[in-house]
Amino acid sequence: MDNLKKLFFLVLLLGMTAVPVSRAAQDDLFGNGGFFIGCNYWARHAGMFMWRDWNPQMVERELAELAKYQVSVLRVFPLWPDFQPLTGVYGGGGAHREYFQNNRPLSNPAGVDEEMMKRFRFFCDTARKNNIRLIVGLITGWMSGRHFVPPAFERSNVLTDPDAVMWEVRFVRHFVQEMKDHEAIAAWDLGNECNVMGKATQGEFWRWMFEISAAIRLEDSSRPIVSGMHGLTTEASHPWNIRLNGELMDVLTTHPYPLYTPGCSKEPFNTMRNELHPTAETLLYANLAERPGFIEEVGNLGPTVASAERTAGNVRCSLFSAWANDLKGYLWWCNSDQENLRFPPYDWTANERELGLIRSDWTPKPVMLVMRDFQQFRQSLPFAKLPPRRVDAVCVVSERESAWFNAFGAFLLSRQAGFDIAFAGAEHPLPNSDFYILTAGTTDDSYTHTAWLNLLQRVSDGATLLVSKSAQTRLTGFLEATGNEIDFMHLGNKTRAFTLADYPDRLITTDDEANSEFIPRTSTVLGKERNGVSAMTVKAYGKGRIVVVNAPVERSAVFRGDTLTGKTLNPIYLVYREAAKQAGVKRRVQKEDSPGVGLTEHRLPNGETVVIAINYEPDPVVCPVRIDGTIGRVWRGKADQHAITIPANDAALLTVK
Repeated sequence: MDNLKKLFFLVLLLGMTAVPVSRAAQDDLFGNGGFFIGCNYWARHAGMFMWRDWNPQMVERELAELAKYQVSVLRVFPLWPDFQPLTGVYGGGGAHREYFQNNRPLSNPAGVDEEMMKRFRFFCDTARKNNIRLIVGLITGWMSGRHFVPPAFERSNVLTDPDAVMWEVRFVRHFVQEMKDHEAIAAWDLGNECNVMGKATQGEFWRWMFEISAAIRLEDSSRPIVSGMHGLTTEASHPWNIRLNGELMDVLTTHPYPLYTPGCSKEPFNTMRNELHPTAETLLYANLAERPGFIEEVGNLGPTVASAERTAGNVRCSLFSAWANDLKGYLWWCNSDQENLRFPPYDWTANERELGLIRSDWTPKPVMLVMRDFQQFRQSLPFAKLPPRRVDAVCVVSERESAWFNAFGAFLLSRQAGFDIAFAGAEHPLPNSDFYILTAGTTDDSYTHTAWLNLLQRVSDGATLLVSKSAQTRLTGFLEATGNEIDFMHLGNKTRAFTLADYPDRLITTDDEANSEFIPRTSTVLGKERNGVSAMTVKAYGKGRIVVVNAPVERSAVFRGDTLTGKTLNPIYLVYREAAKQAGVKRRVQKEDSPGVGLTEHRLPNGETVVIAINYEPDPVVCPVRIDGTIGRVWRGKADQHAITIPANDAALLTVK
């Protein structure tokens, strides 16, 4: 395609209201049932400055070492100011005249350093020799707490400044055009966490993503484009909106560090909350965006946060969990410890120095061995790809506010209760399901009336709906729909303690930022507080039924520290267990009361069901089960018709005929 045609195509793209997402997202790296492991890469001897402090022998040795431990994918970063070293040239009065490259005239119209491109091609060649595929983060202007931009734009907002964006587009087109022939490259990534490179409105950020992704597709439409973002939100008006990314990207990503994520890191690293966090966050992104998702960057933040043993336990559970939930991959941060580097960000922040899979003396950490063993175990199985998991319920979250706490809480409770959920945004068409969960809103406009009526229609047609109700939740026609009349609502923190009829000796305790009580008029009471006040009810509605719990159980599961681990567990998950019973959820393997174990089911073409049982706790467990069928082969752990035995922070895998 000549330059005139390319220019016309770019203008055409920029005039469209939405860019058509490339079907290259179905590349084998992100296809159904597959799963890759790997890490983010900076050379151990120089970190972010590996391209200017070039050591090809180090690259060859490191990649060969990583391949030895089954690393199949690396995320790599052409540091922006090294690859496009633009400086401004100024005239009288400080007026800008032109751009130079390393204080010399440009060597090409994009201002890209050709020596750096040769070094990157060498890196790709080395990756290919080791059967490693690459995800390339193109605009690497932010990394580990430090801004990295060409000198010409150090004082610019590189997301909104027209000159900066123009040169970014030129850089991306030049880079992709030069490297698109290389078979080691599996995907293009917009860059590392570009949503924090500068402030932008939603429209400005959308346009930036559009322009960079259009520039990539203009030169290479054969590969998927990966978001590279972190910290996205369900809130529709926010610049970092999940659906906004899904509109333009082929694959969504998460960077789920528990220490940096609200609601996480309340217990040791190798316990349920922290092990399920990566899966829950990535599944939320993937479901709402309707795109594949993978864990692009994750780690323990070093030995001052978690021991090598606890880190290994966390990663083993996290890998099995991500694989079982049809996420596409898992990349650790990063390849090697870098405690010997003396420039920022390594000099600034202790959390950036000891994060590798391999130590400075070239010995593997336990986490590296866990990742290798996981891949070898998967390769030993008779099926190449894991069929999709069974989904029992759709968790409906608000798109008018941040719904992270509700979504995370729902995922935790469903795992404890023994069934599987997918996520959906309330303000968009709902997936078909026999069981919906409406998480507790926090304001009077958390859900539109249209969203509520759409849910009621699903119930009228035969579905079961669990309404998790905070005192602040406002749902019009609540009495008619649920059979409960609101008695009062007033501000002031409320701790509610209640039991369910099926579990009279298990006290459930929840917290709310306000207080509300309802009176059952035409509903049946399933649970009460000690003073007799109704806490959970059920009522027929059309062909279906509505279950209501008068507590924001999802947020309580996240905010409280007694809901996930420990000898005196606060059994909030029993609310979900009761709701699943009301919805008639029946699985091939139904676990008894064993909240630290999560089960997924996967139907094979021959009619058998693969069951993955994950023990999210640091102690061995014997999980009592009821099995509809007979056990076939057991590949991991131990199992009979009555129980599955799982080592600490490990998984069992079996088939049921």
